Amino acid sequence: MLNRGSNVVWLAIAFEGGLGVIAVAMAQWFELPLRARLVLDQWVAIRSILASLPMLVFLWFAMRSDWRPLAGIRWQVSRMVREMFGGVSCVALAAISVAAGFGEELLFRGALQPLAERWWGAAIGLLIVSVIFGALHAMSRTYFVLATAVGLYLGWLAQHYDDLLAPIFVHSLYDFAALVVLMRGRSVGSGS
Repeated sequence: MLNRGSNVVWLAIAFEGGLGVIAVAMAQWFELPLRARLVLDQWVAIRSILASLPMLVFLWFAMRSDWRPLAGIRWQVSRMVREMFGGVSCVALAAISVAAGFGEELLFRGALQPLAERWWGAAIGLLIVSVIFGALHAMSRTYFVLATAVGLYLGWLAQHYDDLLAPIFVHSLYDFAALVVLMRGRSVGSGS
């Protein structure tokens, strides 16, 4: 019989994967070149690794900052992550992170952003989809601003390089690193 932790893992993977299915359906319906933006070569791999560095530096800073808004987000998200994923293995956290990276990036950067760019232009399309991304991740005003900034960064990567693998990789790696750090139980403002 499956325990609560494994049920949450499968539910999270199914939800995030469902976003990817919606993205694929949208791409077919609106004739968006999704597959052409998922080609892996050595430059995409190198770019993806390098593009992860600013996000990992931000995570390091956010986990050590005593700035009240960041400390509040860290406490709130840490509590939620421990409640949802307490006792879940690192492999399961990696699976959830990869599912989120693929599902959310296919939807936001692979389907919604190209549609918004088609309708309103590159800059406005990027901004609109980033704000939607931020709003759907928001747990507070500060979290909304930070998630919107992350959406702008991931959207810029997709737009600038016309590739979805870098945003997928960056999103997946950031989520995994954040989940592992939050599950380790760093205390608010501890600086450790």
